[in-house]
Amino acid sequence: MVEIWLPYGKTEVHVSVPLRYLAGTIEPSELELPENPFEVVTSALGDPIGSGEIQDLLKGKNQVAIALDGTLAPFTASVAASAIVWTLGQNGVPKENVSIVVGNSLREYDNPGMLVALQGAEPLREVGIHEHSRDSVDVSNVGVTSSRTEVSLARPFMDADVRIAVGEVRPDHFAGLRGAQTTVMPALASREGLIRHREIAFQGDVAPGVSEGNPAHSDQMEACELAGVDLALNLITDGWGRIASAVSGGVEPSWKTVVEKLGELPQLRAEADADIIVVSAGGDRYDFDLYNAVWALRGIAPLVKRGATIIFLAECTQGLGAEGLESLAQVDTLAELRRRYMLGARAVYAVKSALRGNNEVILISALPSYLAEPLGFTVERTANAAFQRVMERRRNRRTLIVTHGASSVIVPSEGGEGDEGQDHHPEVDQRQ
Repeated sequence: MVEIWLPYGKTEVHVSVPLRYLAGTIEPSELELPENPFEVVTSALGDPIGSGEIQDLLKGKNQVAIALDGTLAPFTASVAASAIVWTLGQNGVPKENVSIVVGNSLREYDNPGMLVALQGAEPLREVGIHEHSRDSVDVSNVGVTSSRTEVSLARPFMDADVRIAVGEVRPDHFAGLRGAQTTVMPALASREGLIRHREIAFQGDVAPGVSEGNPAHSDQMEACELAGVDLALNLITDGWGRIASAVSGGVEPSWKTVVEKLGELPQLRAEADADIIVVSAGGDRYDFDLYNAVWALRGIAPLVKRGATIIFLAECTQGLGAEGLESLAQVDTLAELRRRYMLGARAVYAVKSALRGNNEVILISALPSYLAEPLGFTVERTANAAFQRVMERRRNRRTLIVTHGASSVIVPSEGGEGDEGQDHHPEVDQRQ
């Protein structure tokens, strides 16, 4: 018996798998991490790409706003913000002239862990902290993108003389890749801007890990231009959200450097022959609500064969996270979900796609059954107990474990027969 621990909320839970049935465990690729991430960030800030030096950006300007994506790992956000505030101080900007704006539009509720981390960092004492939510009315409209997204952003960010956006570079199921531009749109956006921006990615196929040619990525870049972002800081992190390296500079030129530096994102490979897949969203950075956790099901889609049982770990202490997951729970055709689009429609489609081919999805969650079951989930509270019950009733028991499904790019090994991992599923479409 092999004891395997998987992230679940702020803790870990275990699953006991007989060795003869264990097909493998997929975990994030290891990156070489620096001893001092603070120095990594300050070094990047001292060598901006495609923009003026920080002292040049500050000439004749007093107020600086630092925008952080509210889904960053709290420690990572604290290190990045501290490095920026320290660098600003070295260039004569007092702390009282600096504010931090946490963009929480990707969350239905605020992130208390982020606030604690920021308030507890010594370099950030005396720095004002604002939390922006998707329902905030304290926004400034700066224009409309070519995709018709209204760019109304958090006013504390837009009212500053110098605007710095900080983001994490990792796979994204909407824009292909996240970065500093994701912090501007949609993390700092109004509800209307968020909904339209997310709808753009529901019009065609999206390849996680690939931003080139992605309309949602282009929408983000346009939003940054409209917002007048002076400096972008892109944090390259490992699968646990820890800083490996950083790139700063103008939004476009620094992003091009990031893409060149990354090359092709590491692809995690496994054979698409597992009868049981146990997948965690990746812990509290992803599973605070179902809307953000559900992309773990899209992450494993290339490996899911017909008749599989998926045990999906997502604590969801903040509930569903998007109204569409409740209002559209009974809709299972792509055309109808697009026609009735609201926030969460694409997440519903991800669930319905996971259930096709006579698959079963068992959700291990704190989410009430009355919210989860209409989507097609079977709800259990304990991962190992659920797994043991599945083992007892299944004849085929080959089991694959995936520890960070929401943030991994997973492809089948040569000769695999799983899904192709795209958003377009002809079998679902046939019911339109």
